[in-house]
Parts: sequence; structure tokens; C-alpha cells
Amino acid sequence: MNYKLLYTIMLAATLAMGVQARDVTPQRTQRAIDRFVDDSLMRHGSVGVIVADVNTGKTLGSRNANMACITASTMKTVTSAAALELLGADFSFLTPVYLDGEIHGSTLRGNLVIVGAGDPTLGSVYFKENLDIVNEIVSTLHKQGIKQIDGKVIVHKSSYYYPAYNGDWCADDLAWDYGMGVHALNYCDNRMRLVFDGKGDGTIANAHFEPNVPGVQIINRMRSGSKDNVGVLLEYANPAIVLTGTASDTTYYFDVANPTPEALLIDSLNHTLAREGIKLGNGNIQQGPGRWHLLTHKSPVLTDIITSLLERSDNMFTEALLRAIAVNSSREPIDSEGVAVIDSLFTARGLDASGKFQYDGSGLARNNKAPVQFFADMLTYMAPRRFGSKQLRLVDLMPRIGVNARIGDVIKETALSTHIAVKSGSMRDVQCYVGYYPADEPQYVWAVLVNNWHGSRPNLKNMIDRLLIGIFDPEH
Repeated sequence: MNYKLLYTIMLAATLAMGVQARDVTPQRTQRAIDRFVDDSLMRHGSVGVIVADVNTGKTLGSRNANMACITASTMKTVTSAAALELLGADFSFLTPVYLDGEIHGSTLRGNLVIVGAGDPTLGSVYFKENLDIVNEIVSTLHKQGIKQIDGKVIVHKSSYYYPAYNGDWCADDLAWDYGMGVHALNYCDNRMRLVFDGKGDGTIANAHFEPNVPGVQIINRMRSGSKDNVGVLLEYANPAIVLTGTASDTTYYFDVANPTPEALLIDSLNHTLAREGIKLGNGNIQQGPGRWHLLTHKSPVLTDIITSLLERSDNMFTEALLRAIAVNSSREPIDSEGVAVIDSLFTARGLDASGKFQYDGSGLARNNKAPVQFFADMLTYMAPRRFGSKQLRLVDLMPRIGVNARIGDVIKETALSTHIAVKSGSMRDVQCYVGYYPADEPQYVWAVLVNNWHGSRPNLKNMIDRLLIGIFDPEH
């Protein structure tokens, strides 16, 4: 996706319409907030709402501004903002590739070594325009005149610690395509498709992964029963995907986490080398007498990564940024160290981070909590700050309601559509949003964190739509 073009189109449309925030008064703002929080559907909930003026920092209206609520994926704005500040907008992950051994004519008597450095974008379907590392390696070998490698393809993954997932994530999340861990070497979004035929009697047939990942097993622990109630768990140690519950007589397709992305990369590279006429001996060759730098693969720049992860709410991408933040500050590549750096950053910038309880970068951990006041302060601080050669702001990287995001079904019918920047977050009994208005030149920041409401999620989303309309649209 050409995000620069998308942003240019949205900005031009906004300027052409002459959209501006009019008559956003404290009185009307507080009335709208009170009406929302005092609704009977919120009577047992933990609800925080705030609207603040970007230029003055003053709160126009709020309820429970200092109540720490579960944030879900709105925490991604915190990690993204810190990454912009600490890594820089033009930061790229670098993955070096070496030839380890002696080169004799067109033969490498040694191994091809890839050193994992946490790049989440290697082989990603979301960055197809970026040269895939497999094709880059093969192309460079051709340029170097190498037609045979006597050893193996080896991945060094010691730069990141085991396990790849966050210890505060729920076990039920780890097997799914939103719960994949971040490894030193990530590939193809650390995702694969599990396909199998259920039989209704606890057995399965034709079970396989697409693409095939060498070494990952499929273990069937389902019981007899025809009800469609399949559970999926991940065993890292085996590694294996474990099926539980019951299955009906049908074919199942599940997008699941790949626990060994380096195995998929090695397999993909082996096949590509063979197809391109470069012989791989797979001999057991120890470290050679010399190491020769072949290439360094460069990821897309940070602003492109953040734009992608915020729109898709990608947990793995965000966790990669959190670990990069830790490494950039000469700390261990673990989530707690990245969080400590983020807390120090915002505290040094004058923000009160004492109410922010952060345990990962993405918000998948249910013990992540923060008050709406912190989000208001953080977004206000970030509003005018521009980064990199393109001078982009955090708001420029965020989705927009009516363009590539939505809340409910109400705002799209108003003049606010396409002019509110937003990041959503949701999990069981949690629905949260934070953002800016207007999105092109923010005058206000806002945050709505709702935990444990009554009623349906679609109804809550429509209520949040009406809340924003009541605050920002004087025609309603």
C-alpha cells in the first residue's frame, strides 16, 4: 500500500472541504461525556473518557480521568510514539548475511549465515514492494559468481532470548495469528495456515500447513463429537500445533502462529537456491577460517512500519519495536527493558507515567492498564512533533475513521467521517479508542477506555460514535 499517497489524498480532501473544529465547548463536551458514562449499560463497567485541547493542554471534559483501565491495542500508540522518539523515523532493521568459510572459484567451502536482528518485515505480505531477503541473497550470490555452497544455511538467533512470546500473554492466544511471538529471525509474518478435515469422531485427515514448515507437528487431542468447537494451542518445545475440542465433518482453515520462522526461511532459501542453479551441499562444516560479508538486508523505514502496524493492529510488529527500543538503549532485548525505557522517556518529557501499567508493546497482555489522562498527555505531547525526512507526525501514521478505520455505523453519515484519527483496541469485555481531531491539524486529543459494559459490542461502538458526534459536530 502506498501510504504516502493515501495521506496526500486524505489531506487534500480535508483542505478542500475546509473542515475545522467549531464550537467544541467544555459545557457540551462534559454533557456528552456524562451522558455516555451514566448510561445504564456502563453501571458495572470501568470507564474513562477525556477530551483535551492540544494547544493549551487543558481538559475540556472528562470522567474517571485517572482510573487505570485495560487498554488493549491502544497501547500500540504508546510504543509507536516512543519508537519515533528513540529510534527515529528513518530507522530500519538491518539483517546481515555472511559467507562463513573459504571461497574457491565459484564454490563456498563453508556455510551461508543469516544473523537475525528482530526485523518483523522479512518476507511480509504487507511489504511486497520491499525486496524479499531470499531473492536478495540469491541475486547477490549470482553477482558474486558463487554456484555451489558445500555447507548449510545457518540462522543465528542468539540476539533475542527464548521464548519469543510475552510471558503475560494468555496461553489461548499464542497459537493464533495475532499471538505469534517476535523472534530474532522473523519470516512471512510468523504465520501459516493449518488445514485439516474433521471427521466428527475425534479423528482428522489431510492435516498440513500452508506453507509447509519443516519440524512443526500437528497433534490431535480432539475428542469424539460432531459439534464445531475446535480449540488450538501451541507447544513451543516440540514445536507443535495441538488441536482440542470437537470438530464437525468439514474442512477447517485456521491462520496460526509459526513457532519456528527460521525453519521456513531456511526451507524457502534452499528451494530457491536449487531452482536458481546454486547447489547446496548441506555438509556438516564447522565455522570456516574467514567470514565474508555478503549483504545487509534493510527493512522499510520506521514510519512505514508504524503506519502498517497501527492500521492492522499487528502485535508481532509492535513487539519487535519494543525490543528494538530496548536494544537501542543498550539493554537486554526483552519486553520489560523496553517498557522501562519508555517509562523513562515520557517521565523525562514531563508526563506522569505512574498510572501506566505496561507489560508488553502491543496491548495483548490483559494486565496492561493506563488512565485516559496518560493517553491525553502523550497524544498532546506528540501532536506537533515531526520526524524524519518526510516530517511526519504520529497523527499522520494513524488510521482515520471512514478511510481505513471505523468505530460504529453512525459517524460515517456525518461531516466527521474521514477527519478523526483513531487507534482502536479490543479484547473480551474491553473496547477502547484514542485519537485526534481534526486529523489533518489536530486541535483536540481524546480517549475512551471501556471495560466490562452491558449489551452488545456493536451497540457500544455506536454509542462511542454518538459520543464523538456530540462533542465534535455542532450540527448534531
